[in-house]
Order: sequence, then C-alpha cells, then structure tokens
Amino acid sequence: MKMIKKTLITLLAALATAPAMSESMYDKFRDPNANTMRAFIFVSMKLSDTTLIALARDSRRAGVGLVLQGFIHEGPRGLEDTKARIADINRACCNNNVANWQINPILFKRYEVKAVPAFVIAKGSGNSSTDFSKVSGEMSLGTALKFFAQESRIPDIKKRAGQVYYQTFAGQD
Repeated sequence: MKMIKKTLITLLAALATAPAMSESMYDKFRDPNANTMRAFIFVSMKLSDTTLIALARDSRRAGVGLVLQGFIHEGPRGLEDTKARIADINRACCNNNVANWQINPILFKRYEVKAVPAFVIAKGSGNSSTDFSKVSGEMSLGTALKFFAQESRIPDIKKRAGQVYYQTFAGQD
C-alpha cells in the first residue's frame, strides 16, 4: 500500500509540473472544415448541351464544382462515356481550363436534390438543413448567387454569396 501511495504521489507531482497542452483533445479532433463554405452545382447529363456548357463556364469562373449523381448509363462503358461527355463539355466551355466535375450521389442525398440544375452553398459539413442554402431551376450561377445573397436564411452564406457574385459576375447581367 505504501508503494502505491508513493507511486501516486510521484505521478501527481509529474502531472503538476508538466507543461500545459496548447490544445485540448477536442481541438485535435475538431472538423478542420467547420468554418469553411463550399458551393456545388448539381447537374444531369440529361440537361441540354447549351445549359451544361453555360453552367460549366460559370463553374470554372467561380471555382464551384459540378456534381453528377451517377454515370450517363449503367454498363461496362458507363464511366468511359461519362468521361467523354464531360471532356466534350469542358472543351466547348473552357478549352484547356476545365471545370471541376465529380460523381457523388451522397451529396445529392445530403442536400435533398430532387431537380437539376440545383445550386447549394454549405457551411461547414453541411450535414444539417441549418448549414446550407439551396435553390433549383433553370438559371445561371450568377442568378443563383444573387438569390442566396438576398434570400438565404444563413447570414454567413448570404454574405459570401454576395462577395462571390460581385467578384465574379457583377456587371454581366
């Protein structure tokens, strides 16, 4: 028993003199993206070429990613045919400065995208309906940003949408 007390006292003394940690364990596991904002344009290859080219051009200019729910079709050539169509759209809109595309059905589900094109700006992880704003309809990214800047119920999104709109699209209406 005496040995346990002595060991405990030594341990407590060492802890008392140890330098304080600069961050807690909570801080180490905190989401590094908690304060970031992300924007997405949800599209389908069933949209017209004119619409896809215009959205890809807007996407490239503003640095906003285009999101597909899946491949053009199932089967052994689905991925290759999707990549070829994306390449055609990128060539038509942006030459060598390609737009950023991803296939991500999880994002469609997370943001409850039922119709395309849809535009989403998310704060942090965007996992809660209070973390993102969404608008759907046949419009440009500039128009969607104006909508967010005027109508979003999330002040940070409202502010950021206005900033991106004025930096990227102001004067082009």
